[in-house]
Amino acid sequence: MELAKLKLEQVSETTWAIVDASTYGNVGCIKLPKSVIVIDTGMTPPLAKKFRKLIHKEVGEPITDVILTHYHSDHVFGTQVFQDCSLIASSVMAAIYPELLNNRWSPEGIQELKEYYVQNDPAFAEQLKDLRIITPTQTFEDSMTLGKENEVHIQHTGGHTAGHSTVYLNTERVLFAGDLVFCQQYPYAGDQTNNPLEWMRAFEEILKMPVEIIVPGHGPLCGKEEIQIQLAYFKKLETWIKAQLSEEISLEKVLQTVDSSPTPPYDLKADPRLKFSIERWYTFYSQDEG
Repeated sequence: MELAKLKLEQVSETTWAIVDASTYGNVGCIKLPKSVIVIDTGMTPPLAKKFRKLIHKEVGEPITDVILTHYHSDHVFGTQVFQDCSLIASSVMAAIYPELLNNRWSPEGIQELKEYYVQNDPAFAEQLKDLRIITPTQTFEDSMTLGKENEVHIQHTGGHTAGHSTVYLNTERVLFAGDLVFCQQYPYAGDQTNNPLEWMRAFEEILKMPVEIIVPGHGPLCGKEEIQIQLAYFKKLETWIKAQLSEEISLEKVLQTVDSSPTPPYDLKADPRLKFSIERWYTFYSQDEG
């Protein structure tokens, strides 16, 4: 089986990223004077191996730290390739791992996942055959810094998932946004820990920052204008969902009238993630979680 060809794109003087979907979730790295920091590890161990080889060839070594922005498989299933590094995640994210390991990521759950792909995508199933779930080894509460001058700032934001974090290199104004940002794509908000209020607050905080380049979790490099677009849409969607709730329209009926919801950026109403996101936000606001 031939793996996708990976392209490590230089983002700024000391940052690189893969943003063409070849690793599924975007991945990246930051070169410090004596070490390299990796951000997320992609969807499969074989792809993560190729990613690490590219870092060695184009950026250098040693890789000392890996920051995991959130626990979705397309961002963490390659982590076993970096097991010799410090694996950093927010304490909230790390606290979710035991539940995952007892359910979706249990040996039985992983075997079920592999069997699904054997039936539906044998080539991809081959990439998962040696998959092992590796948990974070270092956690932080609200924020954490790395680098001699504390130039790498890791911030717990929540939003897309509980425990989600961003990584900001202040010397070059580059933000690795994780899945807070889906550039030119519908932003998936269907995770059961998704919190739209935290997501919008994170957007508002980023807009105050002197960020010049954003490495999104999915899609091409962008700037803060993408966040302005997404935030405006989120506010309209929030208003629409609250209106459905005030009229006591059931979730079933709401999901039948998705076409009446605000038009998302890039007119992505056909994206199946739209329904997942509306379902989650309806549940969130109906429970007065905000």
